Amino acid sequence: MRNTHVVLLVLGVVVVSVVGTIAYTGAHNTGANTQNPNYSNLAKLLLAKNLVRFASYNGENLSEVLQTPSIGVVTAMPMEQAPILAAMSVYATVNISGYEFFVGSIGEQQVVSVRSGEKEYAVTTATTLMDTFFNIKAALLSGTAGSRDPNITVGDVVLGAYAVDKSSVHYYLGNSTYNYIEDAYTGVEILNLTPMNNAIVGGFGSAQVVPTNASSYGYGYGADHSYTYVEALPASLGLLQLAEQYKLPDTPISYITGGNQTGDAPSYIVAGVIGSANQWTEPLTWMAQQNALYESDAGENEGMGFAYVNTHFGIPWLIVRGISDSPWYPNTYQGVWAADAAANVTIYIIKHFSDTLPNLYVEASYTNLSPMSNAKAHGYIVADQVYYNGLQVAEVVYTAQNGTTVPFTPGNQWLTQYSYNYTPPNLA
Repeated sequence: MRNTHVVLLVLGVVVVSVVGTIAYTGAHNTGANTQNPNYSNLAKLLLAKNLVRFASYNGENLSEVLQTPSIGVVTAMPMEQAPILAAMSVYATVNISGYEFFVGSIGEQQVVSVRSGEKEYAVTTATTLMDTFFNIKAALLSGTAGSRDPNITVGDVVLGAYAVDKSSVHYYLGNSTYNYIEDAYTGVEILNLTPMNNAIVGGFGSAQVVPTNASSYGYGYGADHSYTYVEALPASLGLLQLAEQYKLPDTPISYITGGNQTGDAPSYIVAGVIGSANQWTEPLTWMAQQNALYESDAGENEGMGFAYVNTHFGIPWLIVRGISDSPWYPNTYQGVWAADAAANVTIYIIKHFSDTLPNLYVEASYTNLSPMSNAKAHGYIVADQVYYNGLQVAEVVYTAQNGTTVPFTPGNQWLTQYSYNYTPPNLA
């Protein structure tokens, strides 16, 4: 155990030392020069220190595998990775710190596939290793999620135009009118190496402490805008628009409802908001509370970590989530169907990807959300404050797209979507 711990610590030092020299040389990672000798040096270092296990089936050496521009695909669970690997022609494996990276091709594109494991911490680690050691030109997170929108059912695919950290909630006591209030905490603090247009920013970190001011620093002295608290991160508009072109097959109605109905229903690709948090959100009253603050269309456990790392490194990214279950139909779960749906969209993106893809380095915005997304329907992604009487949402205050502050009292129409009696329109 002691030797393993030492290896991991050394590997962490390697990550820090090489990240500035491998590929991240500008506002965006547009792909390192494939002749860059740093990859050769990196490969030698990893092999010399026994920090990597490497196997090639076509004779390529490690530096060639690492330096070839690739599309990175992260999946949390084996059933989510399986359809990706089934579509790949794999010619090498690279094991770094226990994570197995399969290297191969789909169509004419080189692909690196890794299973991260579940939860934000695992996917953050796997994505960091992938983005650091491989020459990643675009990154995709493919997998399953639960619906957080009554219009979205099993078989649909939600594209994460935005990822929000739904675990970042600040609860506090209300006033004489309301029992309690919630708002977004400061958000995820990201060292902003790259432009983050259209991100939802909650504030900025304190000015940097340095040796000359450390003895008198105390609580600090002002803000440092390079340390940004982000409540929602936008994906690559180019990847989003490419994914929207895919046509999903119909889904058996019995898969959607968990009942015995016959026939199929159309499935939809939705440009929406991924709500990422290590928490479950049943019953529906709890989901109504969460969605009052963070309007989301799909709920999962990994997306924010994936978005965080790729945003930090300036790598275009997109989250692709097949819907496996819905609390509006609590008797159904179709994990494999949903994983395959997400994988098919992911594979379509890979096969049609180009380095000159329009809007590849343009961030998605609120205007790019689908009309059926919760955020588009309600006018905001992250509310300013949500007020409660008991467990009932009593008032929501949000900042509209034109910059004005809008307070409103949710009426019956807003609340009835959180009812088991609601029938999604695509099944009516």
